Amino acid sequence: MKKNDIFNHISDDDAAKIAAEYPTGDKNQRDRLFREVEKRVNGSFSADDEVRGVDIYRPRIAMKIISAAAAFVFIAGAARGGYHLLIKDKRSTENSSVSDISEPSTVEETIFETAAVSEQITKEEILEKIYSRNYESFDRINMKYRENMNGTSFMDGIIKRDGSTGNESVMKTWTHTPGFFEDIDTGINNTTPEELAQTSIYNEMFFVKDMLIRIYNSTSKEGPGMYEILKRSTYTLDQPTIFSDTYSERLIRDLIEHFDIQDITENTSFIGRNCTEVFMTYIGSERSADEAASDLPMEPKMASEEDDLTTFNSEYDQELSLTIDNETGFILKAKLSYDDGYYEEFEVNELLFNDNAELPENGEYIRNHIAECELLYDDLGCYDLSVID
Repeated sequence: MKKNDIFNHISDDDAAKIAAEYPTGDKNQRDRLFREVEKRVNGSFSADDEVRGVDIYRPRIAMKIISAAAAFVFIAGAARGGYHLLIKDKRSTENSSVSDISEPSTVEETIFETAAVSEQITKEEILEKIYSRNYESFDRINMKYRENMNGTSFMDGIIKRDGSTGNESVMKTWTHTPGFFEDIDTGINNTTPEELAQTSIYNEMFFVKDMLIRIYNSTSKEGPGMYEILKRSTYTLDQPTIFSDTYSERLIRDLIEHFDIQDITENTSFIGRNCTEVFMTYIGSERSADEAASDLPMEPKMASEEDDLTTFNSEYDQELSLTIDNETGFILKAKLSYDDGYYEEFEVNELLFNDNAELPENGEYIRNHIAECELLYDDLGCYDLSVID
């Protein structure tokens, strides 16, 4: 067939109309489109190339009527740990799902949008970036951060690490709002939630050689603070560094594997660092009426410092937003939200490396600090504090 035979039965008016509505376009545009089509015909552009790293996101809209459920730590005085109170209530749920998928309007848009998506970081790559983080790879590192539990309990932390010696220091300060104490029987101490909220709790830790030196203090306690010296290996969260004790690391250790990545936004900025933002979701498991009826409030119990308070709760729909440092893979910001309104946040305020970072406190500082405190236990063992210089 000659190339003009296809138009034999088309009138001049119709041909003019087709020509007007479907212009040939720019030569470079035509050549670009032709090359992409040619690649597909020759088999050099496979189906795997088209869909790699591309998942269709079907947003889930949930309408919930749920009673409060929250977990928090109550730390008071010079106690070694705190109270871990987990309150559960009955839960009713209504779910609906909506799918919204739009198709590109032209073949050219399909080709070039697919090519653009394939160049973006994939879910596997972002997870690999997180899992390959390494706090031990720096000569020095400092981190200031805040953990926020539902807007009622806050922990401000400062970590300093010397990579050449492995020595570390940690300062933690807990503060609370009156709302944090609403479910606690304050009548025992003849006080009020407002009075309790005016106090702060301090825990300073020094990891030196094979020793863990801990100092406890509180604005609610008159007189000196208290201290203890233990074997460093007894503190299970110092594995391999004290950064293992941060909320961000507990997220990676216990929660992330349960979530599905829904959205990735590259080249964002946070505290002056180039980052990637990730949005993840988890759809909670259905529960029977008998299980819901058995959810009675638990009595407060003492929690050791080794207890991991960020445990995964499979019963609730959850959303997890992360801001990840592109250079190190560290999580710099995180927010975990439950469908009953409860949330937990982690945010790094400052991150310094090597020459810009401070060394942990030295032996003279530690000994002077200890001299101002009382010994928590009578038996210190055979620890030689002269080796901490």
